Amino acid sequence: MTSDHYPQDLKQHDGSAAATNGLKKNKAEDLPPSYSSSPPDITAVFSNLRLGPSISIPTADECIAHLKLLEAFSQLREDVGTTDGLYGIRDDFIEPSAFQTEKECLELLAAMREKRWAIYVTNAVQRFQTYWKVCIQANARILSQVDMDREDIKDIVDQGTPLTFTTDTLPPLDLIMVWHAYMLNPRSFFADCMRSGKMRFWQAGLPWEAINSAIDNNTFEYKPGPKATENFTTQTFRPWNNLDEATLVDLSCPKCRGHIAAPLTTCDNKGSWTTQNSGKVGTGYAEKGFQARCKHCSFPLDHNALRTQKFRADLQKLLTQDCPMPGTFLTIDGLPERPKRGLPIGAWCVSFPNRLIKAGLSSKLLDVIDTKWQNSGKPSSMEDVRNIIEEGLVNPDVLMRAMETKRRRGIIKDERVAIRRMMASYWDNSSEFGIDLVGAVVRQCVFVEKMHSIDWIHSPAVSSTMTRLIAKYRRYFQILATYPNEVAVPTLDVDLAWHTHQLSPGFYLRYSIAKTSKFIDHDDKIEENKLSLAFEWTSKTYQKMFESVYSECTCWYCEAVREGHTSTVSRIFKSSKNPVAKELDTLYDSSAKGCGTDKMPHISAHNAIHPIIDDGDRNRMSVREAQLERNYQRACQRARKKGREPPARDILSTYWGYPMAIPYYAPYMSYYPYVGGLGHVAVASLQVHALEELVERVQPVLQAGPAAEEGGSVVEAAEVEEVDVAAAEVEVDVVEEGEEGVDAEAEDEICKALAYLHSDTDFSWTPCMQGSY
Repeated sequence: MTSDHYPQDLKQHDGSAAATNGLKKNKAEDLPPSYSSSPPDITAVFSNLRLGPSISIPTADECIAHLKLLEAFSQLREDVGTTDGLYGIRDDFIEPSAFQTEKECLELLAAMREKRWAIYVTNAVQRFQTYWKVCIQANARILSQVDMDREDIKDIVDQGTPLTFTTDTLPPLDLIMVWHAYMLNPRSFFADCMRSGKMRFWQAGLPWEAINSAIDNNTFEYKPGPKATENFTTQTFRPWNNLDEATLVDLSCPKCRGHIAAPLTTCDNKGSWTTQNSGKVGTGYAEKGFQARCKHCSFPLDHNALRTQKFRADLQKLLTQDCPMPGTFLTIDGLPERPKRGLPIGAWCVSFPNRLIKAGLSSKLLDVIDTKWQNSGKPSSMEDVRNIIEEGLVNPDVLMRAMETKRRRGIIKDERVAIRRMMASYWDNSSEFGIDLVGAVVRQCVFVEKMHSIDWIHSPAVSSTMTRLIAKYRRYFQILATYPNEVAVPTLDVDLAWHTHQLSPGFYLRYSIAKTSKFIDHDDKIEENKLSLAFEWTSKTYQKMFESVYSECTCWYCEAVREGHTSTVSRIFKSSKNPVAKELDTLYDSSAKGCGTDKMPHISAHNAIHPIIDDGDRNRMSVREAQLERNYQRACQRARKKGREPPARDILSTYWGYPMAIPYYAPYMSYYPYVGGLGHVAVASLQVHALEELVERVQPVLQAGPAAEEGGSVVEAAEVEEVDVAAAEVEVDVVEEGEEGVDAEAEDEICKALAYLHSDTDFSWTPCMQGSY
């Protein structure tokens, strides 16, 4: 459908697409194209991109330029991760003879490469912070609460002229990568630019014309030229190349203001790389367990202390410059709003946290931050800050001052939301930005690698593919506008257009408001259970609204999702004019011609995080997995009946250059390790995940084969031990006459295996960023 692919050479170990032959002439509707003996000139399309000022929606040329940039990011990540000895982390720390299987050894080597990359990203964010301070509107006036009362505050998005960039003024690629991830959190980027007075930077967006010129059309190497290097190094006093930076981070002691030189990592030794440790036990700045001590006053420093100092700095700005705290000046729709006339300022919920702090909490907050260490020997933390704020929320005198009223009333919902939004800026984030940019970059890398794998950038039909996915993106936004209270999950093709749009912030904001009356955010942290349910809803809604297939992918997960809302309709309406049925036939033909599932626009799941779950969550996950398993078995039966190969659970893929047969991504079953949090580089161990265990346990059941049922019978929802299936609203499906149905006993065994699987499997995954307030 929208995918244009090169066949994957499974013998390659470098993760790149295999070189194949040229384009075979096909009919326009035959998608994706196959290839013949003469390789086409793929650089021709890059040489003629029209990248002037955007209009309201991203263009095909902008999407192509974006693909070029993503390929440059992919190559940068590969180069950094595979540099043996980088940050003192050597491949020979791992001895193959110490492992029982080759797979265990390869998994640890992959974790080592992920570690190098995460340290590199941590350094990149430090460099971007310098760039933000000294190169981007360095003398700008920060926002004050007085500004929020201006009549034209809503017009702030149109005020001033955008900054302009040429190839001579572009920053290094690692900073563009951070900038790129930052903008893909559009509300946070907007809020930080507004609060810091850097709205000209916000209006600029990514300068596609300059970036496209700086990336080589053949090698995708980023080389803007010597003038760019000179400009950057002169202004920031930092080297152009991230790898030329010192491996020590210069920090300021919160107590005596002395300098603390902290190493990025302490995992530069053999003992840190065993199957038990896998590089997760470090105490460097780029690691979760960061610890340092000031040599002048012995103050103990960790990430908690750094976050608290960030809060203290923002508190001082509020008290001395009237600058609102993060998260306290945009409405719930993500827009600036002037307090309503005729109402007391105490009724303005958005700014409630600022008034609460000024009403009597500021001295207590400064006292606990500055003196706790002297009294207890431990630095203060954000938990201490939270406790003081919670005390203020139950203090009638403080509340009446904050609400500017003499009548007592309780806290309303919008005021509590404002408190949570303020506190969210500090959990797992000690940078001066509103979000943890290290985690944001690492999460985007999952999307980057999927774009590299799909390899649209090398397709001769890339322009038409981009045009189609932009049309699909327009439809996606119609869903957002029609169902404002639902979460719509994009597929990879939609997400490319959506990301490209967000990289022109002004145009994206105006388009979003025009279509939905709010500033649609791009949440890059969604729990997997919610992601799965939302994707199923999106797929069903898209098909209902547009009579078209949503996920143009034939992996087992997408097939199972489609089966849940397509099968009954397709059985009743068998007309050859059914557009969904025709699309599915074309999709299956493409898959049969060698377009593997790793080359198709799957669910975009780079924003999925593994939550820390309780027994109730585990039971709900068991039910959801049982539903997916049931639908998957039906999809397999349907494929066999039509003479097609059933969708495979595993694909042979590469991870950091190592070939691995892994389950294709579905919620609850992701394979790639997650790292995140500034200084929270916690590389999750690569292990045999739930899906492989599930297949192992239910294999005897599946091999027995489904029993044929009488026509018109009903497949009942299986009962799961200790799971409330009724609460899950499992859909009951009617089996078409003459079609095989799933044996009820076999289905029951599958569900029991799932429930048992959760009873002894560790699901305490490491989250990228867990806002816990």
